[in-house]
Amino acid sequence: MAHAWKALWKSECGRTVPIYRVLVPESVNDEILEAWKARGYRYTAGSPSAIMLTGAMRRNFFRSSAMFKGGTAAGSAVTVGFAAPGGLALITGFFDAALTFGILGGATAVGTGVYAAVTAPKYLRDPKRLNRRNRQRAAGAEWLTPANLGYLPGRKEGRDTDEQRLFHLAVTTARKIVRTRAWTHPILTDHVSRVDLDHAVASIGVRLAELVRLREEIESIKDAGTAATVEAYLTKLAVAFTSMANRVVSMHEYYLRLLELDQQLVLLHNSERSRELGDRVLDVLSRTAADDSADWQFRELRIDADSQSEVISGLLAELEQTADTFDDFDTRLAAAQKSLETEAGPGPQQPAQ
Repeated sequence: MAHAWKALWKSECGRTVPIYRVLVPESVNDEILEAWKARGYRYTAGSPSAIMLTGAMRRNFFRSSAMFKGGTAAGSAVTVGFAAPGGLALITGFFDAALTFGILGGATAVGTGVYAAVTAPKYLRDPKRLNRRNRQRAAGAEWLTPANLGYLPGRKEGRDTDEQRLFHLAVTTARKIVRTRAWTHPILTDHVSRVDLDHAVASIGVRLAELVRLREEIESIKDAGTAATVEAYLTKLAVAFTSMANRVVSMHEYYLRLLELDQQLVLLHNSERSRELGDRVLDVLSRTAADDSADWQFRELRIDADSQSEVISGLLAELEQTADTFDDFDTRLAAAQKSLETEAGPGPQQPAQ
């Protein structure tokens, strides 16, 4: 299974340029996620993220905001526009002009205040709005991109890493999962609520980004005196990477299970539709002709729908087992790392100079 991910990567996304921007859910709170959801932003692992909306994600720029802030700012500008020449006229002794400008400025000030009082509640209650604290936190949201995983585009200066390829495969698989019929079918409602796909993909990306940074730091200190130690550390990192690869392969197996379930759901739909049509045909026969064998024939056809339901029940049980192989990844990874540390003991020491 260690090299299975490479074959999957070549077949699934080996010829495509890595374009993704996956949010680390733990880097923001639920209030921010709800506001982004209300705005229609696509930030989940299973859907392509809007690359150009990064700045807008930490600002309040939408209809109710534009009406409140834009209208208030325009009214304030007009008020100042009347107040400034009015004050100048008052100072220079043109009292009639000062009175005129003062009346106009007061009227626009009152109008601006009324407008703000009407539009402010709608803006403050808008589910798209982020308060000051959430705007600051949204600015610090963590995103997983190809660059975070060591990818550089270009023919001459470009480079790629196994970590980026593996995460590209994970993102591609997640996007395929959410596009299956089974993932959005009511029969999987309870199951989907337990499988946190966003957390699963983001946790893989965070770990892989850590591996990339750590490997680069380790390789930067490699010399004649530290070669043995560096190789030992890189071997440990390879074990962690293999664990990630196995997790992504398990996710792809889960996707294949969903495809099998998709086929059975189509067969079930057609069988149930056939049952409905059979009932209608029997009704027509009962009112137009006497056919004693028709009822028996349609009862035989109904057995197909029942058998498809049994197959789907079996597939759902298998799907639960497959999902368990990657749903509790963090716990199993920590246990595996602890076991490796216990077996390996202290790492090799650098030779004395």
